[in-house]
Amino acid sequence: MSILYELKNIEHYYDGKKVLNIENLILHKNQIIGFFGPNGSGKSTLFSLLSFICKPTKGEILFDDSNKIDSEIKKSIVILPQNPYLLKRSVFENIAYGLKIRDENENLKEKVDEALALVGLDSDFSKRKWSQLSGGEAQRVALAARLILRPKVLILDEPTAGVDTNSAQLIKEAILLAKQKYNTTIFISSHDYNWLNHISDKKIALFQGNLVENGNINLLFSPWIKDELGYLVKVFIDGQRLIIPNSQSKKRDSVIMINSNDIKVCKENCNEIKSENTLLGVITSIHQDDKEDNLQLDFSIAGVNFNTLVTKEEMQKEMLFPGDKININIDLSKICWI
Repeated sequence: MSILYELKNIEHYYDGKKVLNIENLILHKNQIIGFFGPNGSGKSTLFSLLSFICKPTKGEILFDDSNKIDSEIKKSIVILPQNPYLLKRSVFENIAYGLKIRDENENLKEKVDEALALVGLDSDFSKRKWSQLSGGEAQRVALAARLILRPKVLILDEPTAGVDTNSAQLIKEAILLAKQKYNTTIFISSHDYNWLNHISDKKIALFQGNLVENGNINLLFSPWIKDELGYLVKVFIDGQRLIIPNSQSKKRDSVIMINSNDIKVCKENCNEIKSENTLLGVITSIHQDDKEDNLQLDFSIAGVNFNTLVTKEEMQKEMLFPGDKININIDLSKICWI
């Protein structure tokens, strides 16, 4: 895959406080990359840097292997904020606006109709007034206004926030079509972790301005129950239980993020490492990870999918193959709550 962005030794400060700290991050072309983390984790700041709205306080960002960012590059990067503003005009005028200010006025109707179709709206919808749109429709019109520009990079900040299930699905389909039709690289932040997980080719997590993990991330969703001590407990459909220590203050709809490096697996002779939180699972696949020396091992615990990283030596020593039953230990002292 070709590299589109490379971030090196990035630090960014607001009022003297460091809000972003990324030593190295590589983002490839023509991927849908999901960004997630708790509020205040640095996602919006990172998006401002990736769209070249602002420069990092320290460090360097390369785009297409160059640090010279001209107006043409900036025009090729389009951002859809969480609460997009619509002009007090028709749907047609809203969608065509970006092309008009670029003085690209040829075949406007055809281009508007194509953009509407991408977001699941027919051509007659272009006659609607901005005030006649529901929340989901307004979000899709705002997305169409970005897609009509056929951007090289499309940045979406919470694109499904406050929209209905049908609109969220149509937004997902529009994003996939944009990637396929225009070879657009798409960055998305969302608190809808299930939605984000299903659409992303790759996931990147941020926590307190730091890159928690680039790629190999596990999310464990609700429902949770509370035990007699008030700890959250994940009960899998096969009856296995995972008790999360020091979780009395967490809500039952919380989500935890687990770094793949914090999951260890064992196939045989595992008695010494077993504990009350050791789980049983089945290997579903093994394949090469981005890191040259490691393999990504995907496994399932009662239908819930996870991944971890193993070295080739570990795989050969344990004789790990798809279909094998394994013991799983998660370092619960290193989980992040999101």
